[in-house]
Amino acid sequence: MGRGLVGILLLVTVVPVVGDDLETHWSWTLVGPFGGEARRLAVDPHNPHRIFVGTCDGQLYLSEDGGESWRALWGFHRPGLCVSDILVDAEDSQTIYVGGWSVFAENGGGIYRSRDGGRTWALLPGTEGHAVRALAQAPSAPRVLIFGALDGVFRSEDRGESWRRISPAGDPEIRNIESVAIHPRSDQVLYVGTWHLPWKTTDGGRTWVKAGSRETGILDDSEIFSILIDERDPELVWLSACTGVYRSVNGGRSWVRLTAMPSRSRRVLVLARLAGQSEVLFAGTTEGLWRSGDGGATWRLITNRKLTVQDIALHPREPQRVLIATEEAGIWISRDVGMTFRPSNRGFSSWVITGLLVDREVPGRIYCGVMKGGIEGSLFISEDGGMSWRPGGRVFGSVRVILQSRREGRRLWVLTDMGLFISDDRGGGWRRGPPLPEEIRQLAETRDGKILALTASGLFRYDEARDHWERLHPGSDWAVVHVGRTGRIWIGAEGRLLVSTDEGTSWMERELPRRLGRVHVFLEHPEDPELLFVGTSWGLYRSRNGGRDWERCAHGLPHADVTAIAVRPDGSGEMSVADYRTGAVYFSSDRGETWRRIDRAVWRAWIVAFDPHDRDRVFAASTGGGIYVGMRRAHAVGQRAGP
Repeated sequence: MGRGLVGILLLVTVVPVVGDDLETHWSWTLVGPFGGEARRLAVDPHNPHRIFVGTCDGQLYLSEDGGESWRALWGFHRPGLCVSDILVDAEDSQTIYVGGWSVFAENGGGIYRSRDGGRTWALLPGTEGHAVRALAQAPSAPRVLIFGALDGVFRSEDRGESWRRISPAGDPEIRNIESVAIHPRSDQVLYVGTWHLPWKTTDGGRTWVKAGSRETGILDDSEIFSILIDERDPELVWLSACTGVYRSVNGGRSWVRLTAMPSRSRRVLVLARLAGQSEVLFAGTTEGLWRSGDGGATWRLITNRKLTVQDIALHPREPQRVLIATEEAGIWISRDVGMTFRPSNRGFSSWVITGLLVDREVPGRIYCGVMKGGIEGSLFISEDGGMSWRPGGRVFGSVRVILQSRREGRRLWVLTDMGLFISDDRGGGWRRGPPLPEEIRQLAETRDGKILALTASGLFRYDEARDHWERLHPGSDWAVVHVGRTGRIWIGAEGRLLVSTDEGTSWMERELPRRLGRVHVFLEHPEDPELLFVGTSWGLYRSRNGGRDWERCAHGLPHADVTAIAVRPDGSGEMSVADYRTGAVYFSSDRGETWRRIDRAVWRAWIVAFDPHDRDRVFAASTGGGIYVGMRRAHAVGQRAGP
């Protein structure tokens, strides 16, 4: 995310959480915004209404109504795992396999298996440490599984209990496997697609031959994303690649490139076909979903071109229903064989939330910014406390910060990777803000309404009357900027803290504890200017005397990676922090003296905010699972809360 971004800072699933003192418990509701990146789809071969979807941040969702609504499978919690394949066992629908690779490490990943329909999961021995990119089950021998990874091809003959390598170790060509397809009548015959070209074995992996090259019709350096084998005529094979769609009628000995699709849409990420209808093909590309009714001779775009289609799900018992997983708009569904599509994301949220602002003047109004964004932009607005959302205008690029003016609540500042944008009517319309020729890390506003921007070269202040940015303080390592209720300006970095009491004219230095870790967020308590908090990669630290002395907040709060600090604005002493390392939300009712965790139903929270209009409500935003509303409910001491 970057240091600056970390520092800035209806179907629902409700899970009650019991407080440690049994006096209160919190129930958490995922409220969206629904949508985001959907990576992989899988339909239960025995039940067309049971569909799984996986994300690139280790989430798994289930629909039991044909994709109309979704619920998170909380037992599968693998942050940082990009789901590359989901496989429902052909003979036992309660057995599910999920393969993936780590977004943080080249040799991270593996295959997880559930035997109880997705409630509990275990990493299969022999798959750990492999960046799994493809997984397949042999149609003729369901006990046989094949997975392809960056380091080769592996086979199991006991449904994943044990594995052995079937590609040559260290082979310079049969590596970086992206796709696998097994012959419908023989588990000894399979194709694998690499980042370069396809390969084939007819003897279970003892020998391999190149199944495509420039000489046989496939352009060099074609990354093979998916492979289809016709179940009635196994000599008929299709490939999708970064260079388009290819077809072979002789088991891969020669290929024809199907060139009817426009060249700009030829990066074809996935192919699918209706069972028993070899002429009907669907191609998911970086520019929408395409359909062919004549085996690929001609193609027609059947969705919005702005969609990047990463997977396609079909079922032979309900051929009229087509589901697609998109990179920027979640799951879309068609009930008429692709004639029309609509988003179907109720209960599914896979956004990286980068900004969360609860309007201090208008009850129920919330602003949410996301990374990358979808076809409707990267800013969402709710008018009903998060229960529903609408696009907040075409704010370009990923949202990094949302700021509400201290002096005029209708004015919003939004920082994106395309620059600053300003709204004077709470998001109704937008105009470009003043350009600054440096990347802005954080925003803040002074007591008199002037905007501060923290960059890699220091702190700047915008003079609106002169339309000019002026540098208040130089420095390349500053991580946070904060303006207290008294008007003091604070800027901080690892081991250093500066404060100005005269609007940036002069600065005084305060020393932070050594080995405190990376500084993410700073807060001057609104009720007590001498009470300061700093959230770091090693925990939450507090000063009771304006920054001269510091102590770690440790009573119930571990060495958390604190990326957000929130204070309830009613003077009650309630606070909340988010731990990026574990995604936990902690709560204090005594200005940080003691803490307890309250979030056990939230997916990787890293932003928290109190509702200024409801003292029993708190919001938590996640790095890949949307926004949650936490509601506090009082109980008599000793009363047992629900499960």
